[in-house]
This record gives sequence, structure tokens and C-alpha cells, in this order.
Amino acid sequence: MNTLQLARHWARNARIEHALLQRLPAAGLVTGSSLLKYPQARCLSQETQGSSKFPYKHMVGGIPDAMKVGDQSVLVRDRGGFRMVTLNRPRALNALNEPMILSMYGHFKTWEEGDLVTGILLKGEGKAFCAGGDVKAVTEKYKQGFREEVFSFFRTEYRLNHLIATMRTPFVALLDGVTMGGGAGVSVHGDFRIATEKTLFAMPECALGLFTDVGATHFLTHKARYEIGVYMALCGARVRGRELVQIGLATHFVPSFKLEELESRLGDARWGGRDVEVVRAMIEEFADPHEKVDLGGESGPGAGEMSVDPIVTHANEIVEVFALETLEEICEELGRRSEAGSAWAREALKSIQKASPTSLRITHEALKRARHSTLEDALKMEFLILHAFMDGHDFYEGVRAILVDKDNKPKWSPATLAEVGDDVVEDYFSDKGDDLVFESGRSKL
Repeated sequence: MNTLQLARHWARNARIEHALLQRLPAAGLVTGSSLLKYPQARCLSQETQGSSKFPYKHMVGGIPDAMKVGDQSVLVRDRGGFRMVTLNRPRALNALNEPMILSMYGHFKTWEEGDLVTGILLKGEGKAFCAGGDVKAVTEKYKQGFREEVFSFFRTEYRLNHLIATMRTPFVALLDGVTMGGGAGVSVHGDFRIATEKTLFAMPECALGLFTDVGATHFLTHKARYEIGVYMALCGARVRGRELVQIGLATHFVPSFKLEELESRLGDARWGGRDVEVVRAMIEEFADPHEKVDLGGESGPGAGEMSVDPIVTHANEIVEVFALETLEEICEELGRRSEAGSAWAREALKSIQKASPTSLRITHEALKRARHSTLEDALKMEFLILHAFMDGHDFYEGVRAILVDKDNKPKWSPATLAEVGDDVVEDYFSDKGDDLVFESGRSKL
């Protein structure tokens, strides 16, 4: 299965499929954690360029040369007290790279430390919000010996995820299109996540021999119901707009044609200070009401409720199966239900069987640990896990099979769940001597 085929698999039956396929980057699949390529640089607003607080000089060797010349991959527009930020790489589905991460981190931190900005809105140009990153570039950089560069990048990305979650400045993300991997990391942690009929959300890392990072171990187990999050992570389930609201990963559903008017409403409003409730009230002027579905009660969606999407339709099954303690129990139960005629269980089991056993085992354990942790602790845990994956086998093998040779026949090692023992798991979570430290400052948490 090649890049286009995999994207078609994720996007089938979605209205945006044709536009998505036209914009897939030739360099490789965009998913999972973000790019390490250095395409020409990112647009810096005059406000931030002139600030003595602008923190690039403290990160990853200063501002990349490309960023200094002022390309347009992150656009910033001042509108009243709001800052409208656009990820502007539509041909690459707005996949994130290091200069983009640095640009957002620098802007957001500067605005948060000042008093002029009353809100931040983040959106993507074109048919995607942000499809994550080019994992082929990440593995190539690491194999070339740029170890410190790779981890400096991820360190800044995780700090950006944490900053978005802890800022006092109201944060709005418009998920008007494909949102995967790193794209979830720069949106789901924020105050308001606006889904539309074009939203297509997924965390497909296990199929590539990686794991759900960018704080996903936390938001999949805190913002969504735990069992739903486990299902999404292990199976790479695709979720659409209204469904994303119903499970808790988006806060509002706004039809795509209303987004421009919503932006104008936020930008033209005049009020003092930073008030999340004021922003909420303005968003709700445009949001469609949605039915709250009991994901795990005695009955599924009733009359009038959204029932076309698989998570809502199969909520009871998902909760029953993915509440089981071990992966072996989950697979056994999916097999039993599949034999009894459940098409949903058959597809879920098929997804798990194709994924890396190591990725599945580590992701499942990470979700269980993050269920009772803070976001900060979850990100620190993910940073430890990341080291082991970068020094391991399956991430590179998944990239080879899907992106390089395109034979779609990864040879995972270990090859079965039974071979990924407790000792292997503990090694992934052990201290690597390279801790993730967050900058101190004012926080809403």
C-alpha cells in the first residue's frame, strides 16, 4: 500500500477525499509526530520579531537560517486583540516542521507573557488543519547522526503542546479538515477545538511502528472516555466532526461556511483582558447544538441522535472490549465478536493485527499510566518512550515498508505480542538521562 492508497483508506467516504489526495506530499506520508525538514522559513510578525522576549535564541541553536529570510509557512495576522495564526503549507497538508514549531512557540510565549493579546486562533490553509509530520524525514535525520537535533526538535514540540494547554490566553483551533498526529498536539490541548463537516481526525501511529505522543496519552484518556481513547490509539480509528464533539476531543461543531464569520466576530469584538467565557459565548453564537451520547450506558444513540459514525454506533461494544485489562484479552474478545458476525470487531481486530506489536504494547501501557497523571507527567513519559523508539527497530521498519519500499509488508521485531515481555516494556519507560523540562511561568492550571 503506497502513500496515496493509505490516505485513501483513511479518508474513504469523506467529502474531502479528492482534495486530500491531490495534496499529498511526494516526500512521504504525513502522520504521527512532526517534520524535521527545514523548508524555507516562517513568517514572523513585526510584533514578535522586535520583542526582547522572543525565545528562539534559547532553542535548537537559534533561529534557523531559513526562518530569518521570512517565508510564509506560519502566517500571523493581528485582528483587534486576537492573533490569527495560519499554518500555510497546504501542498503538504500543513505538516509541521521545526521552524513552524519554533515560530508558534515563540509567538505564543511572547503573547502569553505580554498583555496586549486577548486570544489566539489557529487554523490551516487549504483542505487540512494539520496532518502531523513527515516521519520519513525524522527517521532519515536520525540515521544520519543528528540525534541531538532530533531530540531538541521533539523537546520544543512537546513544550509547545504544554504551553497551549496551560496558557491563560484563550486559544481556538479550527479543525476544518484532516487533523492527525502532531496536528492534534497543537489543537486538542487548547480551550476550544472547533470541528466541522470536513474534519477527519486520527492517531494512526501504531500502524507505522511508533506510538501516540504529543500529549495524546493524556487527552485520549482525559478529554475522551478512557476506553474510547484506547480504541482510537490502538486501531487508528478515523473520527469525523460531530462525533469528535460527542466523544470530547472537540468542544463545538460549526459548519465550515460559518468559520469566516466566526473569525470576524472574534477579531472585531472589544473587551478588556483575557476571558475564556467571553470567547465561549461568541463561539456558541455559531455552533450547532449536538446531542450528548452516553458512551457506555445501557443503550446506544436514540432517535434524533447522531448514529452514522462508528464510535457512536458501536459505543457499547467499544467500551466493553477496550475496558479489558490486557491486549491479549482485547484481541480474544474482538475475535469472538468477529466470529459472531460483528463487522466492527472484525475491522478493529484487522487493524490491530497489522500494527507493530511493540507499538501496541507500549501505547497501551502508556495510556494506562497517563490515565491517572497530569499532562506534564504524560509528556515527560512520552519523551522517555520516544528515545527507545528512535533507538529501536519498528519505527524505521514501518517507514521502510510504507514509505520507502512501499511493499506494505513490515517485518516487525518482535513479531508477536507474546514476544514483547514486561522487561521490554519497562525498558521503554526507563530513565534515559535526557529529561523534558518545562519553562516556569504563569499558568491557568
